[in-house]
Amino acid sequence: MTTTQLFSVTSNTLQATSQEIQQIYHSPSRLHEYEWTVTPATRAPDGVEREMILVNGLFPGPILRARKGDSVKITIINRLPLFNQSTSIHFHGLHQRGTNSMDGVPGVTQCGIPSNDSLTYAFNLTQSGTFWWHSHSGMQRIDGVFGGLIVYDPEEHYVLGRDYDEEIFIVLHDYYHTPGWKNIEWYLSKDSTGYEPVPDGGLINGRGTANCDRLKHVTCTRGSTSRPTFTFERGKRYRLRILNASAISEINFSIDDHILRVIEVDSTEVEAAEVYKLTLSPGQRYSVIVEADSILKAVYMRARLQSTCFKYRPIGFDPDFTATIYYATPGFGQFFDHLVKRVAPQSVEWQDAIPPSECVDLDVSALKPLNPIAVPDAGMSIQISPKNMLLDRVYQAPYGFINRTSFMPAIGAPNLQVALGLVDAADTVMVPTVSARRNTKFWGGDQLVVDIPLGSVVELIINNSDEGEHPFHLHGHDFWVLRTYEEKHAGIGKWFPQYAAEYNLDNPIRRDTVTVPRLGHVVIRFIADSPGIWALHCHIAWHVAGGMMMQFNVAGVARDVVTEEMVEHCRVERELGSRLLRPLPGDAQRAKAGHKPMHDGSPSR
Repeated sequence: MTTTQLFSVTSNTLQATSQEIQQIYHSPSRLHEYEWTVTPATRAPDGVEREMILVNGLFPGPILRARKGDSVKITIINRLPLFNQSTSIHFHGLHQRGTNSMDGVPGVTQCGIPSNDSLTYAFNLTQSGTFWWHSHSGMQRIDGVFGGLIVYDPEEHYVLGRDYDEEIFIVLHDYYHTPGWKNIEWYLSKDSTGYEPVPDGGLINGRGTANCDRLKHVTCTRGSTSRPTFTFERGKRYRLRILNASAISEINFSIDDHILRVIEVDSTEVEAAEVYKLTLSPGQRYSVIVEADSILKAVYMRARLQSTCFKYRPIGFDPDFTATIYYATPGFGQFFDHLVKRVAPQSVEWQDAIPPSECVDLDVSALKPLNPIAVPDAGMSIQISPKNMLLDRVYQAPYGFINRTSFMPAIGAPNLQVALGLVDAADTVMVPTVSARRNTKFWGGDQLVVDIPLGSVVELIINNSDEGEHPFHLHGHDFWVLRTYEEKHAGIGKWFPQYAAEYNLDNPIRRDTVTVPRLGHVVIRFIADSPGIWALHCHIAWHVAGGMMMQFNVAGVARDVVTEEMVEHCRVERELGSRLLRPLPGDAQRAKAGHKPMHDGSPSR
């Protein structure tokens, strides 16, 4: 395939100079064509070998840089070996207006791309800012199928060359020494007792160092990896685009001896706010501008997994992980820089340098978008209650629910194709339903799909009675965050109507991923102006895999957005039918007791 991509990443540093970015701004080409191949691989990002799934052999995967108004065509080639290892790509944060079928959610907008097959995603970039892409199939995201997506706009407020000189894409994420399929198999069983798999540590831009001396039963090679390094030139300003791509972990981020000037939240430009530390939930992004003004020769970039909600600690667990920023001196050449990089940083963490009371964390609720959009009155209100539950009927295995529905899509009948009359879910094999109900009459499987008239203003209230946070992501839309509440006393901080008087309607933050606090609630509002079927789900990998997902059916999708490739992939999936069914935990025990298996759609006895 001929490629017209403007920026090719061959390393994991993801640092772009002003010249490289200017090429994107000024190139006459407006079409970016890519060919990405998904393959299994064995890698050791922190020294411990494990099975991974990579795109074009890169970890993190390729980064896509383009301009607002450009068109993108990405052909995904699935080289995963097993017949049931389909794949997909979701472009997180992109609205996909007019291209709902390109949203990349199996069971919702498409069927997975079968092994040894391909699919071309084609869409226009109508937004600008910091986004990312990742697989929405199984545990592939946490096994390595993700990467960055940056869209530039000559009319954006913070301009290259005036407000910053270079940029670096920073990918933070938790990391597991065990492949995703093993972790989810354990989690969705009675053996986990509802405890989510806890990561072994964290990586920055796909690199870290494990302590081999503390690890057993793994192949760990000392000195085979190193922590990432970055180069600052004194006097320059650097825009850091920071992503949390974690499976479960909220992450704290800081740079010793440097203040972070926040300018972007989930692709929304904001009035600049200076802080010492950032906190990011899975799926969230921030841009900060950092002045290279330290007198030190090297400093630490620090990240820390928020481990307060972890139910146990793996052997060798280390929540802290770092990178090193070295200062280069203009005019001294590469040899001098090489000598500087031998110097270990002598910097200390902010909380050790100043009193903790003065170490300012980001207050997201205080941030103001640079381009105010008046919050319209809501035309409809929806309340949902996400919940992780241990079910007796599946022998105490944990599943995720929204309003007592645990997402189980129909096989070979994604909801978009069902809505367009391209397939009848009733003609597909019945799937297991952990709620023990029969499959949904129209959509198939066990699904919560709420119909929304096009153009409606929707107020969504999310009540969280779980002991842990839920970072919720809405596909196809940004939303205003009107209220966030965490119950710090005994009880559950459920929403009540009188709280409407406390909403922040004065240019509140707009984003696409919001953290619903433990035992608390969040109120968001959005305009359903993008036709299609759009997922809303917790972005903790274990929770969404356990069923914590619902959808909004916004009327008005055109039939021609579904390609022949997609129709064919669903035909293949329907032919596989029951071969794709996985027994629910407890089916073997139920059979011994003389009960029916869960996956015939029959109520439990």
